Amino acid sequence: MNSPKFSAEKIRVLRIIARLNIGGPAIHTILLSHHMERLGYQTLLVAGQVGSEEGDMHYLAEAEGVEPVIIPRLGRRLLPLSDLVALLRIVRVLFSWRPHIVHTHTAKAGAVGRSAVAIYNKVQGARHRAQGLVRRTLRRQGTQGQSESTDNGKCKVVHTFHGHVLEGYFSKFKSGLFKLVEKLLAKCTDAIVVVSEQQKEELCSKFGVGRPEQYRVVPLGLDLSRFETAKEREGKLKSDLGLSENGERFVGIVGRLTPIKNHNLFLEAIKLLLEEKREIRARFLIVGDGELRKDLEEMTEELALTDRVIFTGWIKDLRSFYADLEVLAVTSNNEGTPVTVIEAMAAGVPVIATDVGGVKDLIADLGMRNAELSEGEFIICERGLLVKKGDIKGFAKGLKYLLEHPEEGREMGKRGREYALVKHTMERLVSDMDKLYQSLLPRNDK
Repeated sequence: MNSPKFSAEKIRVLRIIARLNIGGPAIHTILLSHHMERLGYQTLLVAGQVGSEEGDMHYLAEAEGVEPVIIPRLGRRLLPLSDLVALLRIVRVLFSWRPHIVHTHTAKAGAVGRSAVAIYNKVQGARHRAQGLVRRTLRRQGTQGQSESTDNGKCKVVHTFHGHVLEGYFSKFKSGLFKLVEKLLAKCTDAIVVVSEQQKEELCSKFGVGRPEQYRVVPLGLDLSRFETAKEREGKLKSDLGLSENGERFVGIVGRLTPIKNHNLFLEAIKLLLEEKREIRARFLIVGDGELRKDLEEMTEELALTDRVIFTGWIKDLRSFYADLEVLAVTSNNEGTPVTVIEAMAAGVPVIATDVGGVKDLIADLGMRNAELSEGEFIICERGLLVKKGDIKGFAKGLKYLLEHPEEGREMGKRGREYALVKHTMERLVSDMDKLYQSLLPRNDK
C-alpha cells in the first residue's frame, strides 16, 4: 500500500471514507478530492472495499482523476480484528504523508479514522515536546540550536455526518453505544460538519454529540450541469426498458435496497393508490440494489404489483431516468441530505418524501419548515410534498395528488431547479470547505 509523496508547499488533506459505494457520501468525497486540488491543496483519498452486494463508484473516481488508496479491511461491517488492522494502516499513512488536516466521512470511517489520528497526534505531540527539551538543553549549555518551531506536527480533525446511525438502524442498546462513541470522538474533533440545520439540531441538541461551536453547516454541493439538460434525453429510458410510448408516467425511487430506505412503504403506498384509482397510467421504478432485493421482489408479487413495478438495478447515468420521471419518491426512515433529491430538483422533477433528516430543508420554504404533519395526510411545500415518516396512507394520497395535478408538479419542479442551481453547486461547496480549512490552520501552516 503506497501513498503518493507529499508536497511541502501545499496544505495536505487526508480524506477517509469507509467505501466508495453508490450514494451521496462517495460522490461528495470524490468531487471534493478533485476540486480542492484546483485551489492548491494536495489531497489523498483513503477508502475501504465496496461490498459485493453494493454498487461501486470507483468509475467516478477514475473519471475525476482521483486515485484512492484502498484499505480492504476498512469496510462497512463492524469486525474488531479487521477494524484494528485498518486503524494501524491508516496510522501508517498518517506518518508517511503527514497531513495538515484529516477529514473523515461517514460513521465507520469517522470512528476508525479519528482513532488513528488520536494515536498519530499523541506521538507527534510527544516528539515535539522531546525536541523542545533538547533545544532548551542545548541553549542552556551555550550550544546553538535550531529556533523553536510553532508546528507541533499534529493535524486538525474534521468529520462530516452525511447522515447518522444513531437512530433507526440498530437496537436500542447498540444505538446507545454508538451515541457514546460519537460523544467521545467529538472530543478529539476540531470541526463537525453537517449537511443541514436539521441534522445539527438532531446531533447536538437531541443526542448531545459535541458542542455547538464545533459545528459547521455545509450543505451538499454537486456538479449539476448535466442534470439541467436531462430533458433532452426524454424517451430514452422507456426505450431502454422496452416500453412503448403509451402515455404512461414514471414515479421512481433511488437508493440502496436496505431497511433504512423503507421501500416497503413505497410498495404499500402504490397498492393503496391503485386500489383507489386503478386507471392511473403509471409505472413505478425502483432504482438500486442491495440485501433486500429478493424480499422486495417477493413483496411486489404478493401485492400483485408486478405489472406496475420495475426493478432496474443500479443506473450509472441517471439523466435518462430523471428525463422521463414524473415524481421522485423518498420513503426513508432516516436521511442526511439525499443526493437524489438535489439531482431530481436540478432536472426539474417534483419530490414526495418522508419528513426525515435534511429533506424538509430541501423541499420546503422557511414558512413550511415548522409545519406539523398529520397521520394520513401530506403537506404541499414549495418544491414537493412532505409526509410523516412511516405514513403509508399519507404517501399514497400524496402520490395521487401529484399524478392528478401534473401542472402543479411541473411548477414545483421549476422552483426546485432554481433552488438547487443556487444552493447546491460544486462551486459553493468548494468555497465553503476552503474557508473551513483555512480557519483551522495558522497562516504559516503549509
